[in-house]
Amino acid sequence: MKRISLFLIGCLTLWAASAQEATQPTLEQLGSIYYAYPTPSGHLTSAPAGYTPCYISHYGRHGSRWLTADSRYSVLIQLFDSLSTLGQLTPLGEDVRQRLYRVWEDAQGCSGNITPLGEQQHRQIADRMYRRFPQVFSGRAVVDARSSTSVRCALSMSYFTERLKEYNPSLQVSRRPYARYMSYIAYTSPEGEAFSSEQAEWRKGAFHDFEMRQVRPARLLASLFTRPEGFNERQADDLARSFYWLAADMQNVSLPGMSFYDLFTYEELRGIWLTVNARMYVCNANAPQAGGVMTRCAVPLLRNIIESAEASLAQPDQPAAHLRFGHDTHLIRLLALTEVEGCAVPETDMDRFHLAWQDYRVSPMAANLQLIFFRHAERPDDLLVLLLHNEEEARLPIPSYQGPYYRWKDVKQFWEAKCK
Repeated sequence: MKRISLFLIGCLTLWAASAQEATQPTLEQLGSIYYAYPTPSGHLTSAPAGYTPCYISHYGRHGSRWLTADSRYSVLIQLFDSLSTLGQLTPLGEDVRQRLYRVWEDAQGCSGNITPLGEQQHRQIADRMYRRFPQVFSGRAVVDARSSTSVRCALSMSYFTERLKEYNPSLQVSRRPYARYMSYIAYTSPEGEAFSSEQAEWRKGAFHDFEMRQVRPARLLASLFTRPEGFNERQADDLARSFYWLAADMQNVSLPGMSFYDLFTYEELRGIWLTVNARMYVCNANAPQAGGVMTRCAVPLLRNIIESAEASLAQPDQPAAHLRFGHDTHLIRLLALTEVEGCAVPETDMDRFHLAWQDYRVSPMAANLQLIFFRHAERPDDLLVLLLHNEEEARLPIPSYQGPYYRWKDVKQFWEAKCK
């Protein structure tokens, strides 16, 4: 009995530790979609005997970037300069003002663009893809790469494919950041635009109250300003969020030692993240509140993935790889629509959104979904597919052929039903 009790205690301890880990993200993970791409485990289950990689279909988010607009830096600098002139900054506030100038010197004119770390991320992902599946990129294989018209996406595409070409200069690579492809690479329906807008009805009432409970800027403002009472509720919330995003983005830029985490307690950061995660979940994932409106925005992308794969697998002269480069929201919707493991959990309780779904896990900077196709040497029509989410094996809620390998015909049938 004593041995059984000790065993149960051990199990409960492990469960408690696991549960705590699931609800206690690191400071970097609390950066939400600004979480820099984590190093993958490198684990890959061997393909069943007789199957060889033959084709890859991919959708990747752009790599690490600066904040999206110069104004997100300059507005803070203007505020701190004005209050410094009036003598209304605390010693910490003056220190932060100097930090802001250092960050601005690095970011000015670069806002929204990919950072050197973002370049490195895509080169490394391409590197691992090539080394894992060299058969796909042999000889004069054709690689069809397309991106959003956003410069950061086009550059991500360029860095990725450049690395592939360094391995095999004979690759026939096309790079197309054309507006004509936005209808599936970065599509949002009119219904989706209305639902995700700041004026949407769901953002009021209970959701607004949830956000007000989580974001507590009073201590932060008192640490920076001698007259924090001069900020109204909306201004205080906006200021806390501005520094939250600034703190989160430091992991994506090349400023060693620069941090704003010291401005927050862990719980303050976590509170803001809970609201950001909730917004991302409702606006892009499988939140029941959205009624499927947002995941349906990924239908054109999923159709393109299915149709492109079918064409390439049927004809030897078709591309050996289709590489697509876009944005976090569109990847999140695709992962939710296709029900990739851990990306489509439905949850109605706002206080439990973060337990069902975590934005930093689903779509960090440079996040990606890779479909690796395998053909049997003796049965050309016998095709398997392996799903890699951020280069880690992922499952679908359908029977697999063996381990994480699925028959393509089963996956196609499962996904085609979602496109109707």
